[in-house]
Amino acid sequence: MLKTIARWRLGSQLLKGCTTSVRHAAESSSGGNPFAGSEETPNKFVNPFSQPTSVVSTERISETKEDRDKRLKVLQLEADIAHQEGRRVPAFEFFKDHHWEHVLTLPTKSARIKYYAYLWQIEMRKESEQKKKAQRAEDTERRIAEMRKEREENTHIIYGLGHTSMFLRIYDSTINHWQNNRLTRAMQFAPKIVLDCSYDEHMNNREASYAAKQLMLCFAENRLNDEPFDLHYCNAQMDGRCMQSLKRYIPTMLNPEFPMNVHPQCFTELFPKKNLVYLTPHCREDLVSYNPDDVYVVGAMVDTMNNEPLSLAKAKRLGLRMAKLPLDRYLQWGSGSGKSLTLNQMINIMLDLKKTGNWDAALKHVPRRKVVENEFQHRREKDSWGTGTRARKLNMRIDHLLDYEDDRRRATSFATPQKVRQRREGMEFQLDTWATGKQKKKQNRN
Repeated sequence: MLKTIARWRLGSQLLKGCTTSVRHAAESSSGGNPFAGSEETPNKFVNPFSQPTSVVSTERISETKEDRDKRLKVLQLEADIAHQEGRRVPAFEFFKDHHWEHVLTLPTKSARIKYYAYLWQIEMRKESEQKKKAQRAEDTERRIAEMRKEREENTHIIYGLGHTSMFLRIYDSTINHWQNNRLTRAMQFAPKIVLDCSYDEHMNNREASYAAKQLMLCFAENRLNDEPFDLHYCNAQMDGRCMQSLKRYIPTMLNPEFPMNVHPQCFTELFPKKNLVYLTPHCREDLVSYNPDDVYVVGAMVDTMNNEPLSLAKAKRLGLRMAKLPLDRYLQWGSGSGKSLTLNQMINIMLDLKKTGNWDAALKHVPRRKVVENEFQHRREKDSWGTGTRARKLNMRIDHLLDYEDDRRRATSFATPQKVRQRREGMEFQLDTWATGKQKKKQNRN
């Protein structure tokens, strides 16, 4: 216990020394005057949500590689000691390089503890999946051994799946090769769509990971379609955060036999400018119909915090045509719902638009929680339901009132009705005397 406390105090002292050295380096870069920054830059309001980078990252620009390695060792020691103490921290072998890079960007100890707990949950989930997988493997081996023993004892022909059968079993690898072959055919004959991956510097770590996941879903859902696009990932920075995350999702993306087009060049160098159309929600012109000769460009950016029209500025800078999806013309957005769509939803919309040419069918991929479907129809159904409710309240059985002709005081509209209605004499309908009052006069005379 004393050794653990001593190591913990040593780690905390080293971490404090690293932070003081970083602070001194920042002060020395400002000329040695601690009040120089406050005098040169006036106090003004800065929106923290519009800046993808934090203040701590600007202070650590002047940090040397030796200081960074020293601080990394201290943080590794801190995580190792916390794991030995039984806290919600994963083992040291679980951490990867990208995990430590994210830990270095966290400014406070509480933020690091939360991130360690997040990684610990992932580690526990993986361990649980591995245990279940091992248990399933043992059950499968036992079942196969029992089947082999049964087959050896049985001398007759056994029909069914896994035995003598007329059906051919299709494996997952066969389906995978078939879908890759369909993408290879799409590279030769299908229309092309470009995903612009040049917005890495405008996203933080979380947005970059979200963008990588959406790019992976774009590839997967395009491959599942019957008539896929020829996707091109242009301006791909392989050292960037987005591409590194995408490489973890698709490890074989750079293999020459894998049907995925990843280009470090700009799309203006691969396709003629006259055919390029940049899809940006900030322009004014709507995309009326799909043209198979055009190459549509979609900006691969997740802008949860930075809502600047970056795609519009880039399209204007490159001199390209621009268009936006006619969402307001075909959809009625609900109150409080954003009009932003994910990258895989954009690809699905373009796939259905290419196939059907109908915007109503293509925009079914917009989440229903964002739109108000047939508001007038819902209002009409609500009014009809209210009218029916009032009618049901006024609906009463009056056939039992005929039983109490002698004593009307016993007649009530809420009495128990008869199960079988009896026919009574003198109740026939007479058209010639209906609504004339003659029947009443005749009864009064009698």
